[in-house]
Amino acid sequence: MNDMQHIYIYMDDSGKISKFEDYAVFAGIVIKDGKQKSEFNNKYRAIINSIKCKYCEKTNDNCKNECPEVKAIAISSTHRRRIINLSKSFTTFGVITYNKSLYSHIINDKGAKGRFNEYAQRRIIKNTVQHLINNGAINPNMPVYLHVNIDEMPTKSNGYYSLKDGLVEELRHGIINYNYSKQFKPIIHSDLEIQVIYKDSKKDLGIQMADILANTIRHSFVINNNWFDTSEYLKRKCHIDVILRLP
Repeated sequence: MNDMQHIYIYMDDSGKISKFEDYAVFAGIVIKDGKQKSEFNNKYRAIINSIKCKYCEKTNDNCKNECPEVKAIAISSTHRRRIINLSKSFTTFGVITYNKSLYSHIINDKGAKGRFNEYAQRRIIKNTVQHLINNGAINPNMPVYLHVNIDEMPTKSNGYYSLKDGLVEELRHGIINYNYSKQFKPIIHSDLEIQVIYKDSKKDLGIQMADILANTIRHSFVINNNWFDTSEYLKRKCHIDVILRLP
């Protein structure tokens, strides 16, 4: 359809739901259409090409141009800043789960952790879509196609819905929370298509950017451990547009 709005979401995680870690984060970047996608890929690839040799153990003599992925955990602060500055031109988001506030049955059960992770992903995607609507980047009365790209990771859920089904329910149909007698109205009022793809970060520049963003957000909270100060810092200095705290 000529009026279909294609929205590309790239998301990665940093930290896990665990009694040994304080924070678990999902974060990423939104690219609005094919033209902006090409612009992002060209700019991100240019940065990576200029710094990748600093993170490769091979010498000029045995280099075969098969460079390893530049991961957030190893990148220098200077190079991290270059990548974060690139994100200013796009919408970015992050959801932070404070593990110490979770019920023990979630932390101690693999299925419950998978279900909560899907819930966190669904919540931040909905908040991000609402942000795009509020800022005129999405017209909720015209068809929307969400391309949700997530870094590959083993997941197990004891919930009833897949991430795709849950997103359709929340965005297009609205949901009722029977525990609190609340109804959440839909925010997309036209046709909605959703594609969820789990990708290898080595082959996807959007996922690599999401890796940098997720690691930056989690590291900021680990260092500061203060919700208000850290969230304001992330908005102001790291250009994170949508920030959500759970539970």
